[in-house]
Amino acid sequence: MPHASAIILALSFALPSSALTQKAATAERSQAPTALPPGQVKLTYLGNAGWEITDGRTVIIVDPFVTQFSSYPATGGPVRRSMDDILIPDTATIERRIPRADYILVTHAHWDHVLDAPYLARKTGAVIVGNASVANLARASNVPDSALIAVRGGEDYEFGTFSLRVIPSLHSAILHKRYFTTRIGMGDIPRTIKLPARRGDYMQDGGTMMYLLRIGGQQILIMGGMNYIEREVEGLRPTIALIGAIKGGIGGYDEIYDYIGRLMRALGNPRTVLPTHLDAYGDPAMQPAIAAQRRDFSDEVHRVSPKTRVIQPTWFEPIVLGVVR
Repeated sequence: MPHASAIILALSFALPSSALTQKAATAERSQAPTALPPGQVKLTYLGNAGWEITDGRTVIIVDPFVTQFSSYPATGGPVRRSMDDILIPDTATIERRIPRADYILVTHAHWDHVLDAPYLARKTGAVIVGNASVANLARASNVPDSALIAVRGGEDYEFGTFSLRVIPSLHSAILHKRYFTTRIGMGDIPRTIKLPARRGDYMQDGGTMMYLLRIGGQQILIMGGMNYIEREVEGLRPTIALIGAIKGGIGGYDEIYDYIGRLMRALGNPRTVLPTHLDAYGDPAMQPAIAAQRRDFSDEVHRVSPKTRVIQPTWFEPIVLGVVR
């Protein structure tokens, strides 16, 4: 989700490289990683709400937006632009940071969650799972229907090496809870969308979802923002939870009543929690405000669930979780 302060952040994008052939994509996908021991999974934080999750056999990418790391030029600081700017994925950064993908899960259709997904799908042959707006953006980028699974929430699908429950959710309460009374978030991105498009064309989220990913003997709850529907998560028992962690401003979780307490109780106090959607949109330095928010998030989780381990991720550094034999 574009946090309000991020709406004005510019992205200095590289021009897209030529589309790879299907043969090249298939060859790249055939370079399977080594399977992890049973019960283990590896998570790598890709920035913003993005993750790579794998059991060593299947690679799942969540909300890829590594293009954000091109938004801080060598001169320092983001370039500020408008909602009329044309957004183009930084294909060189995508190829460098995400060499393999089998499936791409997108929580909603805002630019900072979906922008890189179509190119990544074309490059790797991965299948995109997301709402109808996500599917329309992918089609506009020449991703074939055979590589798209459109979901609405409520589905629980089996994929062989993993299974996926799609959970209806809510977008973060940005604009002081007035998200749905503005043009932001209202409606779907139409099938007639043409790419490249303006930043403002990505502001309709198409409906927000969470995912429960069962892989490698673990159950991983995946959030793409700072809100949820309590009845939809009640009774889930993830071993790992990726929880939206922005607080403050005009769209943080402090807009939501007892956000962490209600969520942790509904989930049965997961043993491992990692904050997500908490960085500075590509700033290579850990800004003091972000570091402070991470500490606050960890403290709040521990207050309601003292036995939960909170792990603070670092960009592109793998974290192996699960049973270590």
